[in-house]
Amino acid sequence: MAGQLKDSNGALLPGAILSSASIGTTGVVSVSNTSAATAVIDADKDVLVRLAVSQGHCHFTIGATPTASITTSPMLVNNSTEYVFVKANEKLAFIKDAAVTTSTVAWTVII
Repeated sequence: MAGQLKDSNGALLPGAILSSASIGTTGVVSVSNTSAATAVIDADKDVLVRLAVSQGHCHFTIGATPTASITTSPMLVNNSTEYVFVKANEKLAFIKDAAVTTSTVAWTVII
């Protein structure tokens, strides 16, 4: 298609994919000092999920029965946005460090 942004290998760049995407399921998580998982993000298909973090950094993981850890899980920086792929029947789990007063993650499925 004309007008699509591609890298040097011809693969679509993320912005090009998102320009024709729409918003699916959304949710907001108030992150605590104990790992807590969302419900299944999508039972039928793999999806791209946007994670937007505010009020304090946190850590996350993805899986069928995920448990996030402040020492081994990737960190989401405060006031940042990340995109992750979540497979069918998987959940997201989040945890914050005790030194972080509060942390909130808004997640959105991009379809």
